[in-house]
Amino acid sequence: MKTAGVILFVLGCLSTLGGIMAAIGGHRPNFTGVAIVVLGAFLISRANKKKAEAEQKKKWEDENKYDK
Repeated sequence: MKTAGVILFVLGCLSTLGGIMAAIGGHRPNFTGVAIVVLGAFLISRANKKKAEAEQKKKWEDENKYDK
């Protein structure tokens, strides 16, 4: 999920840059790349959050393993 997020983030940045350049050139602006950037950032954030949750769960299980 993190890899897909990074790919979408990079493509969205490039698309947004192209939209800005087109707007400067006098064409109609197209900023749909911003939505792709947001989606990519969300996927990266979600992957990092899931990793942190898994580490916390493993730490909690290791701490409670010896209580029995």
